[in-house]
Amino acid sequence: MPYSPTQLMLFFFIYGFFGWCAEVAFAAFREGRFVNRGFLNGPICPIYGFGVVAVVLLLRPVADNLPLLYAGAVAVTTLLEWLTGYVLEKVFHARWWDYSNCRLNIGGYVCLTFSLLWGAACVVVVRVVHPPVEHIVRLLPRAAAVSVACALSATLAIDLAATLATIRRLGRRLRRLNDLAAEIHALSDNIGRVISDGTISAKRRMEGARRFEEARAGTPQRIDLSRRAVSERLEQGLDAGRRRLASLREKLAGMLDERPFGQSRLINAFPHMTSSAYPEALAALREHWARKRCSRKGEKTPPPEDARDGAEAR
Repeated sequence: MPYSPTQLMLFFFIYGFFGWCAEVAFAAFREGRFVNRGFLNGPICPIYGFGVVAVVLLLRPVADNLPLLYAGAVAVTTLLEWLTGYVLEKVFHARWWDYSNCRLNIGGYVCLTFSLLWGAACVVVVRVVHPPVEHIVRLLPRAAAVSVACALSATLAIDLAATLATIRRLGRRLRRLNDLAAEIHALSDNIGRVISDGTISAKRRMEGARRFEEARAGTPQRIDLSRRAVSERLEQGLDAGRRRLASLREKLAGMLDERPFGQSRLINAFPHMTSSAYPEALAALREHWARKRCSRKGEKTPPPEDARDGAEAR
């Protein structure tokens, strides 16, 4: 018997919730703490819901043929994961997971190991989990099923809107962090150039003064006066730059310390997320929060992002 749109929506929410539970359990096992995994704030991972619904619909004709079911599940989940990762990166200019350090990956969006695992999981779902789930959903009165599906869809829409707003705010924050870091770097370079140019200029003037005084058989007193005058002018010129640099660094520290819930949840949920527009800013923000968290708990500060085990793709 074919499924109605309402039943498919309920399957989507059920398996999206099951996927969220699996991601939370995996994160708890690996990190020893609760992490609200998933793209959205609520207890649902849409990619799992779409994936299982796609497998159930497309592979129903071969559900009794185990090799074909497994091969089809691997193909469907791999295509869905690649498409999702690609679209998310193009739309939000961020890579939410990365398999680049895994063998036999395609663009970092998918890899053979996880594709085989997703295929095996889908076989278990189709053969073991889905029959009782389908039975329960079919038992629901039509009015009740429609009401539940509509309520969950409205909640999902609100959650999606809030998440998109959070992503936009995170993007603006990364841009500000990137601009501020660039200004600090440029100002530091300017101060360094002033010191370098001033030192070279002072050296030349003192050498010239020394030669002049030697030619006139004078004393080194004027050389000392010239040295002090150059040093005073150099120090005066650097004071404003130092004050500005201190102000910028204080502002940067304050921006890094801010932890809006939605932004910190996204970064915790996707520990390997990278920004194609502002990669350094996102890495600095993540590492700063990790150091603060470890400091509060009295734990050892984690290594930099690029020194961690690259096998942890998601």
